[in-house]
Amino acid sequence: MIVGRRAGLRRWWWAAAALIVILAAGAFWVRSRLGPPALEGAVLTPPVRAYDFQLPDQDGRPVSLTGLRGKVVALTFLYAHCPDYCPLIAEQLATVHTQLAGLGDRVAFVAVSVDPSGDTPEAIRAFLAAHHVTGVLTYVRGTAEQLRPVWAHYFVASDAKDGAGATQAIGHTTIVYVIDPQGQVRVFLPANFEPKDLTTDMRLLARPGR
Repeated sequence: MIVGRRAGLRRWWWAAAALIVILAAGAFWVRSRLGPPALEGAVLTPPVRAYDFQLPDQDGRPVSLTGLRGKVVALTFLYAHCPDYCPLIAEQLATVHTQLAGLGDRVAFVAVSVDPSGDTPEAIRAFLAAHHVTGVLTYVRGTAEQLRPVWAHYFVASDAKDGAGATQAIGHTTIVYVIDPQGQVRVFLPANFEPKDLTTDMRLLARPGR
């Protein structure tokens, strides 16, 4: 009797396990078909409030994240004399901007300098023009004292030194954050992200009620 009871319990356990797998698969199928589309980047759960800042762009105009509230913002960190990842990010953002043309003023692209000395207004303007993001990418700059709190809040490392000159090579964190219209960081992507992934995430977060 004991052996039979144990065998019955084992059969019951395996049947229950199989049922859980079937139900989970069914729930996933329903969510994938009926639920909200999934974001492509690494999702922050729960979202976190984006650290605000006010810094001048290359033309001296003050820029803040609160001033962009109501838009989906792609926020990244660059320097104008960068030989590799920064040009790549800028050109990918240009592609995403083109793909999101139908959203008009519901999206914005912002870069924060990681090079207080080298990112002069002239250097930034040349970088924007070279990578076809003039009028697309808002590029803010400042002193090391102004920029360090921004870097810290977004977990960005930069070994730039204020006053070190414009041609220094700088090691820094390459990342793109996506901030929703309510000012919450929802997603982040690496420097070598696929433009279609960022396009998908910005389009989804621009939907009302998302």
